[in-house]
Amino acid sequence: MAPTDDTPIVDIPPTGWAALGVLSFGGEFSGYDVKRWAEQSLAFFYWAPSHSQIYAELRRLEKLGLAESRVDQTYEARSRRLYTMTELGKQNITRWADELPPEPVVLKHPLMLRVWAAHNGDRGRLRELLEAHKRESLERAERAEQHSANSAKVDDWEYATIALEWSARYHRDEAARIDWLLQRLERATPSA
Repeated sequence: MAPTDDTPIVDIPPTGWAALGVLSFGGEFSGYDVKRWAEQSLAFFYWAPSHSQIYAELRRLEKLGLAESRVDQTYEARSRRLYTMTELGKQNITRWADELPPEPVVLKHPLMLRVWAAHNGDRGRLRELLEAHKRESLERAERAEQHSANSAKVDDWEYATIALEWSARYHRDEAARIDWLLQRLERATPSA
């Protein structure tokens, strides 16, 4: 049954919407394919779910009628299950995108927790951790830019390209914030 304006949108966690979002790009996807897409796209601005989360969500999507699957026996020596989005899945992801308010952004920054409690530790070690985080942020920005350039080659991926461009900017901004933080920490009073 197709959802109507008064039919509630299915209640699935963000990982389910992410998996359904990957399926919305069309074609058939194995769980491995969904994981690869997550690592090359979602990981730069949301997170990359584990294989077990992805497979659990794909099974949930199928149980709810949002996706369907078939077993492909022609893949190497083993079979694999391929998933596609159903019409009900398309209707629900459209309503999710248009109607549900986004979840609040939750900042959970492990390095800021260490800065907050830095009076307990070694300032030199904190600086090393922050500098490593800055390097990682710049590397993530470069990878996001590469994936953005690749997705820009496909017309139907325009919004995915924009999300990846935003991600590259976000990670470059994070590196700049770490520079500010390192300068600010230099002026902080050393712990006794």
